[in-house]
Amino acid sequence: MWTADWWWDMQGKLPTSVTIAPIILSSDKTSLSVFSGNKKAWLVYLTIGNISKDVRQQVLSHATILIGYLPVSKLECFEKKTCSLAGHCLFHHAIMDSLHWSQWEGHDLHQVHPILAAYVANFPEQCLVACNKES
Repeated sequence: MWTADWWWDMQGKLPTSVTIAPIILSSDKTSLSVFSGNKKAWLVYLTIGNISKDVRQQVLSHATILIGYLPVSKLECFEKKTCSLAGHCLFHHAIMDSLHWSQWEGHDLHQVHPILAAYVANFPEQCLVACNKES
């Protein structure tokens, strides 16, 4: 990822003592349990582009961390015509809440500027992230 032109463009806008950390998010909807009412959640993972792709894709390298479980709700309290929009809003609010940088207080992030570089997801989740309908 560090060979991309945007990386050098962004790095050029910062002082020489500072670096960027391109954040790569990925999510996948999964079933948590079939024994308790088919509960589902989106598992959200985070890695950074500064890590080589060869290392990042190895399971034992621990280069990707689970940052949260986002709830999948049927939103039965909403009318049918507003249920889809409410689901999109819930997903986006939960993603933004899980990425709130105040949870990293106590860590020295003053010389590192995180930038969302990529969001890896399958087609239904890509539509959800982009606030589009699947069909």
